[in-house]
Amino acid sequence: MGKAGLFTPIKINTLELPNRVIMSPMFSNSATKDGFVTNNTIKHYVDRAKSGVGLIMTEHTSVSSVYIHPGNRLQISRDEHVKGLKRLVEAVHQEDCKIGLQIAHSIYGAGLKPSDLTNEQCYEIIEDFVNGARRAVEAGFDAIELHYAHTYTMADFISRRTNTRTDEFGGDIYGRMFIHIEILKRIREMVGKDYPLFARISAEEFIVGGNTLVQTRIFAKELEKYGIDCMDVSAGVRFDDGGLKGYSDQRGKPTIEYPDGPNVYLAEDIKKHISIPVVTVGKLGNPEVAKSVIEEGRADLVALARPLIADSMWVRKVKEGRYDLIKECLYCTECLYERHDPEAYIHCMRYTCQNACPANVEVPVYIDLASQKRYKEAYQVIQSENPLPLVCGRVCHHPCESMCNRVKIDEPMAIRGIKRFVTDAVLEQEGKLPLPQMEKPNGKKVAVIGSGPSGLSCAFFLQKKGYSVTVFEALPVIGGMLRVGLPAYRLPKDLLEKELDIYREMGIEFVVNKRLGVDMSIDDLKNMGYEAIYLGVGTHGDRKLNINGEDAEGVLSGVEFLRKLNLGEEISFTGKKVAVIGGGNVAIDVARSATRLGAEKVMLFCLENRQQMPAHVWEIEDAEKEGVEINPSWGPKEILKDGNKTAAITFKKCLNVFDGEGRFNPSFDENDIKKVDVDYVIVSIGQAMERTFNEKETNKVELRGNFIKSYFGGYTNIPYVFAGGDCVTGPDSVVRATNEGKMAAASIDKYLGGDGQVIDKKKYKRELSRPVNEEKACRQQMENLAVKGCSGCFDEVEKGFTEEAMIKEANRCLRCDVLKVSKL
Repeated sequence: MGKAGLFTPIKINTLELPNRVIMSPMFSNSATKDGFVTNNTIKHYVDRAKSGVGLIMTEHTSVSSVYIHPGNRLQISRDEHVKGLKRLVEAVHQEDCKIGLQIAHSIYGAGLKPSDLTNEQCYEIIEDFVNGARRAVEAGFDAIELHYAHTYTMADFISRRTNTRTDEFGGDIYGRMFIHIEILKRIREMVGKDYPLFARISAEEFIVGGNTLVQTRIFAKELEKYGIDCMDVSAGVRFDDGGLKGYSDQRGKPTIEYPDGPNVYLAEDIKKHISIPVVTVGKLGNPEVAKSVIEEGRADLVALARPLIADSMWVRKVKEGRYDLIKECLYCTECLYERHDPEAYIHCMRYTCQNACPANVEVPVYIDLASQKRYKEAYQVIQSENPLPLVCGRVCHHPCESMCNRVKIDEPMAIRGIKRFVTDAVLEQEGKLPLPQMEKPNGKKVAVIGSGPSGLSCAFFLQKKGYSVTVFEALPVIGGMLRVGLPAYRLPKDLLEKELDIYREMGIEFVVNKRLGVDMSIDDLKNMGYEAIYLGVGTHGDRKLNINGEDAEGVLSGVEFLRKLNLGEEISFTGKKVAVIGGGNVAIDVARSATRLGAEKVMLFCLENRQQMPAHVWEIEDAEKEGVEINPSWGPKEILKDGNKTAAITFKKCLNVFDGEGRFNPSFDENDIKKVDVDYVIVSIGQAMERTFNEKETNKVELRGNFIKSYFGGYTNIPYVFAGGDCVTGPDSVVRATNEGKMAAASIDKYLGGDGQVIDKKKYKRELSRPVNEEKACRQQMENLAVKGCSGCFDEVEKGFTEEAMIKEANRCLRCDVLKVSKL
């Protein structure tokens, strides 16, 4: 057998891993207060699973509901926890990734030491671990890790410093490890010989009177003897420092000042004394260092925690040799301790804006270029990851701003406004938007179905890579929901056409009025010579209320209403009363459009209370400025008719939208009823995928519920068919759809024999071009025409920044990606 490398498979007991990279346990603060899995927990781990990590080892999951570290920690202390953990396992498995559960116990969290416990309590700890392991197996975890390290209960028992007992649970090293071996023996007996068991140990505690390698070698050999299959060798992270304040914690979580891999020597030493695989951890985010550790045989696997927070796609980028794309971890450990919102789950504080951007745009880089008036270069930085900079400069929901570190000083950066200025400035200076660098044609044809943001993005990156791309659109116009779903006051059609001109100039062919499943089939496209097909069919169908009277004349579909409006059909609500049902952004767009069509009164009703409304806060506020009446916490009961025409609608008070497990399950007060006289009811309660695309197929694309079943990268059950955007995720943002198209383009390139590299090599080094200003500086305000009395006016509401205001705003950037800001 040849020398092992970072991407050499490895087998641990019966567990087969595709590579040697483990996502190391790291507290995410994402559980409920009772320790249950949340959607944020699942998202946190699934995002890393998508990168191709060999194994995910979850954070400390407590086998006790009493002895637990502070914070929103996962628990496996009750049978009720199994259901949520099973959901987590299933979600990770869907990404073809393995997941283990680290189980732990913390008397430190209750302010106790081993000597404070009775013998009965010690034996109860053993039972807690055994029951936790049983539940982990029931939940479907691929492995279990026993947390015997750091400042948890088991570390307190093994440590010479903290375990002063003299009974069977203390004394010499063998007495101090008695409880660990009992737990291990009981769990091994329960799970059988073929189930993988890991143990995390502290090889060195780095505190006065603590364990050193001398004791840990003995401990490791005993753990192997009684059934541990893999040794996860950590260090330090003791808080009772014994006169060396902070040193133990810092050695366990080495900072930027330490050399790469400062604790590898510990794993290397333990590996010499045992025959099972050994994991090393601690400042291993440099790919060359991580690779050398495995290639030199110093450890069998590397565990990454903070580098996978800085860049969740670290593994994929290393495997593909795209080191230029890696967001380098600065090892500041602010992701653990200094998040804006202590309730927020773990995230990098150095790349807050870029990591929050669904398209992974290098926000600090283009802001810096914009501040230097290098607008074309700034535009190209955006375009390299997001091929719709002009559109997103106007309609993006800018999650980057919600994560901006400036909030600790004053207000977040107006990032979207800067992006908009950049595109407008390039248009003004050059008369058009610049083309990307194109590769030579390769003679291969790809069909893209749908010209919405995901389809446009997929077409952009493939055409740029040398493919001949044809986009088929069911509508008579190009742009999908960008063209027929967004009102002109948000995205002027002439400006959208300026962005689409890039695609035409690139050579992408557009065919309109062609619907998959009606005018052609997937087999037809294959017969026409298309070697791969991307489905970006969107969600152009409306959901129904399913209440009496919904068939009345005057009841309209929100999506259909916007489509007709944008296609130029004459619509007038002059002097009419309009009720809009729904609390999302589409409902807000419908309501604001109705005011512009002359409605006497526009009332919006939704199930959610004001704080729960899914529409963006600024959109709701602008709607109110324009005269829309917002009525939260009301659910439609019945539409009343006058003959066949809509006359009124009744509502019942909504008490709760979601049940105790966070599922959509509204409850109402049937006695609290409101009747409203209306002429029109426009229903905007969600969008659905139309399934006509699949109807003519013999080999049908597999669906998951109401959407296409697609895996990361756009893969479907048919090898040459890929999918992304709203038809996969459900209705989502424009910027997320562009990323779906980009990822699918990379997969299509690989499928057709390419390297999958559709993103340009990075040109700009992350470095400071000016001093950073940490003093208070007001966020620049953009002129906004959202005012009451806007009937008939679909002019763009936001007016953009002046150059002076944009530069002031850009100079507020703290460049968190290259340095730790003192005031943070």
